[in-house]
Amino acid sequence: MAMTIGIIGADDRAVTIGRLLQNCGHHISFSDPRRPDSAEKAVDAIGGEAKACTIYDQAASSEALIFAIHWEDLDGTLRALGDYKDGIVVDAIRPPSLQDGTSGAEILAKKLDNRHVVKAFVDIVDPHDPILVAGDDPEARNTVEQLIEACGRRYEDAGPLANAAHIEKEHAQKQPLRQ
Repeated sequence: MAMTIGIIGADDRAVTIGRLLQNCGHHISFSDPRRPDSAEKAVDAIGGEAKACTIYDQAASSEALIFAIHWEDLDGTLRALGDYKDGIVVDAIRPPSLQDGTSGAEILAKKLDNRHVVKAFVDIVDPHDPILVAGDDPEARNTVEQLIEACGRRYEDAGPLANAAHIEKEHAQKQPLRQ
């Protein structure tokens, strides 16, 4: 079943995620909290029926949002997003190393006051590697896992959102994709 997915972010990694999802039949939109023209470039990069829009419009029209932004853009993105408590939020952000053991995904869930936050798509470079998935809401996590499988990729269930810190730490040193 095709989903409407908003990708917040428009760098090379966001484009790669968007391409993967669009190629398996999902409806994709891009936004960029820093430069709206970057969203248009992301749309041009994947072609098809992808569209550029605002973060607020994505929240109003998407079944799921994927945060593929830089950590320092988080608060501005949340201000632009508005109230988004009921939709699935996929956290693909690579935060800096957090000293207290808390994950960026847990911080995002708390700031959003949304229990449907799932950590996934942090690294999708090697198509043979599973995509790690962590989340507290079993239904949201299952939806993301099905989404990954439907796109021909494998996933590995990493358990609750508290385990997102391990996913983030593992990928902290990896550089964004270059196309």
